[in-house]
Amino acid sequence: MENNRDIFIAKLDRFIRKHYQNLLLRGFLLCIVLLLSYFFLISFSEYFLYLSVAIRTTLIFFSVVLIIVLGYQFLIRPIIGLLKIGKRISYRQAIDIISTHFPDLQDKLINTLELTEQAEQINQKENSLLLASINQRIESVKIIPFRNAVSFKANYKYLKYLFAIATVIALVHFLIPDMYSNSMERLVNYRTKYTPLADFSFELDNWTGRAVKGSNFSLKARTEGKYIPNEVYLLTDNSRFLMKKENSIEFSYLFRNINSDISFRLQSGKVISEEFKITVISKPGIKNFSISIKSPTYTKLPLRIEKNIGDVSVPEGSELKWVFETDFSSTGELIFSDSLNPSPLILDGNRLQFSRKIRKQNSYRIYLSNKEFDRETYAKYNVDVVPDLYPQIKIASIQDSLIESGYYFRGQIKDDYGFSKLRFVYEADNLPPVYIPISLNRNLSAQEFFFSFDFASENFQEGSNVKYYFEVFDNDGINGAKKASSEQFNYYIPDSKQLYDLNTAVQDSIGSKINQSIQLSESIQQDILRMQKNTLDGSAEKWQQEQLLNEIGNKKKQLDDLLQEVIQENQRKNRLMNSTGMDDPLLMEKQKQIEDLLEKIMDPELQKLFDEFNKLAEDLKSEDINKLGNKLKMSVDDFQKQLDRNLQLLERYEIEVRVQQLTDRINKLAEEQDKSANKNRKDSEKIMQDQKLGEEKWNELKEDLKDVLDKNSSIQKPYDFDGDLNDLQDEIDEMIQESNQFFENNKIGKGAKNMKKTSTKQKSFAQKLNDNIANSTSAQMTADIGNLIRLMNNLIEFSFQQEEVLNGFKRIGYLNPKYVEMIEKQGDLKEEYALIQDSLIALSTRSPQVASLIGNRIFNIENELEKVITEASERRKIQAATAQQKVLTDVNELSVFLLEALKQMMEQMANTMPGDQMGDQKGGQPSFSGLKSDQKSLKKMLEELISDMKNGKSGKDSKEKLGKFLQQQEMYRQNLQEMLQNGGLGNESEKILREVTKMLDQMESDISNFSINSNMILRQNRIFSKLLEAENAHREKDFDKKRESKSGNILKLSNPREIFEYKRVRTDFEGVFYDSNVKLFDYYNKLYLDYMIKLNND
Repeated sequence: MENNRDIFIAKLDRFIRKHYQNLLLRGFLLCIVLLLSYFFLISFSEYFLYLSVAIRTTLIFFSVVLIIVLGYQFLIRPIIGLLKIGKRISYRQAIDIISTHFPDLQDKLINTLELTEQAEQINQKENSLLLASINQRIESVKIIPFRNAVSFKANYKYLKYLFAIATVIALVHFLIPDMYSNSMERLVNYRTKYTPLADFSFELDNWTGRAVKGSNFSLKARTEGKYIPNEVYLLTDNSRFLMKKENSIEFSYLFRNINSDISFRLQSGKVISEEFKITVISKPGIKNFSISIKSPTYTKLPLRIEKNIGDVSVPEGSELKWVFETDFSSTGELIFSDSLNPSPLILDGNRLQFSRKIRKQNSYRIYLSNKEFDRETYAKYNVDVVPDLYPQIKIASIQDSLIESGYYFRGQIKDDYGFSKLRFVYEADNLPPVYIPISLNRNLSAQEFFFSFDFASENFQEGSNVKYYFEVFDNDGINGAKKASSEQFNYYIPDSKQLYDLNTAVQDSIGSKINQSIQLSESIQQDILRMQKNTLDGSAEKWQQEQLLNEIGNKKKQLDDLLQEVIQENQRKNRLMNSTGMDDPLLMEKQKQIEDLLEKIMDPELQKLFDEFNKLAEDLKSEDINKLGNKLKMSVDDFQKQLDRNLQLLERYEIEVRVQQLTDRINKLAEEQDKSANKNRKDSEKIMQDQKLGEEKWNELKEDLKDVLDKNSSIQKPYDFDGDLNDLQDEIDEMIQESNQFFENNKIGKGAKNMKKTSTKQKSFAQKLNDNIANSTSAQMTADIGNLIRLMNNLIEFSFQQEEVLNGFKRIGYLNPKYVEMIEKQGDLKEEYALIQDSLIALSTRSPQVASLIGNRIFNIENELEKVITEASERRKIQAATAQQKVLTDVNELSVFLLEALKQMMEQMANTMPGDQMGDQKGGQPSFSGLKSDQKSLKKMLEELISDMKNGKSGKDSKEKLGKFLQQQEMYRQNLQEMLQNGGLGNESEKILREVTKMLDQMESDISNFSINSNMILRQNRIFSKLLEAENAHREKDFDKKRESKSGNILKLSNPREIFEYKRVRTDFEGVFYDSNVKLFDYYNKLYLDYMIKLNND
């Protein structure tokens, strides 16, 4: 029973499944037919009707709804039924469907279904009869095929519809191939308005639809089709513009300065194109930008900001910071020429920034980007890097006028930013260089400096070649300080022999030039005599006189040149002597006196006479020429005598100098030999070489000594040299030969010992030579002092006699017979003076003190005496008396100068004696030791006086002691005043002694007021202390004097600015530059400094 019922239900289920399958098949066919029909309908309509945007939009949305509805109805619902999802048809509905195919079974099937349903609800015992009935019914319908009630073939009728619509579609596609594609394109782009195709169409060339904001946009269109329009218009919302016709089918229009989107159509006649739209895009740009230039610290340049200038010039090592204010830029980058990698700009708000340190020449491009533009090139700029240049240095040098080894330097240094150091460098014979720093202004980029250097101040070996130069370093903080060196100079350190020979050569040249000057002056005298003769007798033509006058002028110029050369060579000789370290004060003083004599030899009066003679000679007035010629002839004669005197002084002085140089060389040779003898005996080769070299030097010294002795024998009153010198010289020669023999026999020890003895003997020889010249000089000076005293007495006697003659002339007239006798007496006085004059001239040739003081006064007196006789002989009594008075005046002045010369000679002679000190002079002059002794006595007397007063002893003895004390103190005061008046104490000593004088005044004031107490003892102690201070100050002053005499050459090099005559200009330069409040740019700053230095050079 259960099986039959299950079979019945299963058959119904199979029917239902097939029913849904049939519905799915039929729905699929219907969907295809309906959708193809709908596709064909709307395609056909759109193709021919050009539906509006609204209709096409409606159709598109309707199509979507239609597809959804048909798909649900005909496809999805049958699929759901097959899958038994949701609600499906019931068994009764299935029986109703089966009944439509089997009408006779409808009631039976329904009754069977109902009975089956009832049987499930009652017990089996109660409805067994019912179940048997149901089973009988099921058996009757069991053989009926329910599935046949559903026929798939019934769907074939839809295939013909499908075929029909497919045929129509294919036929239309064959006839109108582009209908479906064009229609679908327009339907898909339902928002685009399409117009029916005309006889022509519009095509846009290179159409992008985008334009950069603010730029111009060129629209180019062309027509395609059978018809070619003549005009084309561009239509916007509110305007209509005629397009420019380029040719028959091409048209153009220029949109200027587009700032917003523009929609437009093209129209020609009734044909209107579709709508086009120009979309405005913003190109990335820069509104403003700046470059901050931070130069390296050492340049001291201020922060510089360049605005909207991309090409910049910066110092090397500068840090540059770019700041861009952009438009429509989201990112950016810089690409430098020295790097392939881009440098991204850092976004800061609406600014893009980038920083970089620049070391070399560069160029860079700026790229900007936004959504529309990627790496749009904005601009290209260059960065010009100004490298830190090497400093420049220029040196000018001047040799000192007194010291051969002294040099002054003026340097000019220049740099772009400043300096770090400046130094003087010297190197001697491959020794390590020595650096001497020089101060400078590190911040001034162009400046001058001054420096002085005395090569004698360094302990260079003789014969050394010293290279020297200057080095300046800039302050480059990037690459390190760069150095520039000046040109290299050389200074040769001559040995003592070379210096001696050079000094001798210069002295010979001076003597030769003085002799030439004497000869030239004699020739001038002869020319003056000829001119006087020609003028008086008129034997010469005017042109001959003029020619003779020119010869005199030329010879005078030659004479001036010769004298100038003599002065210059003498100065050079003095420099050589100073550079050798000559420290003999007597020789130094003679050197100065002789130099003054040479510089003053051309007397201004003589020069004036030459000028007046030339002026008169142009007028050729015989009387005046003759008169002035006589004066000039006498002056030239005096000039010759002075030249001859100076030459003799130079010769004597030169012998003294050469002797001193020879003694120095001999002592030096002895020291060298002694040092060589003390060397290790193993170094025999070196000792033998030193012996050989010493022998050569000794032979040179002997030759030089022979020349000096020969020179000495040729002068008037030569110096006295002992014959013992020759014997001593022979002994030294023998000892040198003995040493050579020892060395040849390889007896090094004996040879060295003999060398040592030889050196001792050489020192004795040098001392002997020095003593000879010193003794001879002393003896000569003693004799000269005696002669000078005698001449002074003679001169005083002459003065009295001249005064007597002058008074005699005043008492008588020129008609008086005694007038002639007075003239004769005047002539006798002239002859007496001639003797005095000759003696003075002879004395002056040996004594520079006398020569420098008397000058040409003795010749002036001679001329005035000649004038007296001339005027008196011509009975011009007044003029003769005037000349006589002038003679008296000159003689008295000469006496005073001779007295001064005598004093100098005596002081010089006293200074040569040992034990001479200032403050302890002989002759009763006050001294510090005497003042201190007197002060102690005064203190002791005061202590006794105060002690008596304390003991009540105020009687006669106390008054006597007080009076003696005051008398002793007054003498003490006078000695103190005399010491102050004599001078030579020094500022500090003099100041202290004046304080002592004030303290003595206070002492006298206290005594006069009877204020005598122990405070006076304290004041005496202070006076004694002050005396000690004054004495110490004086000793220091004497020491400084000696030190100055020895190192005076260095002191003269202390102010090179004065040598270059630059001090005033330099002060102005610094003052103008530093005191100026005008702020100058660096470029103009440098121009200013260059101008100031050029101005100083000019």
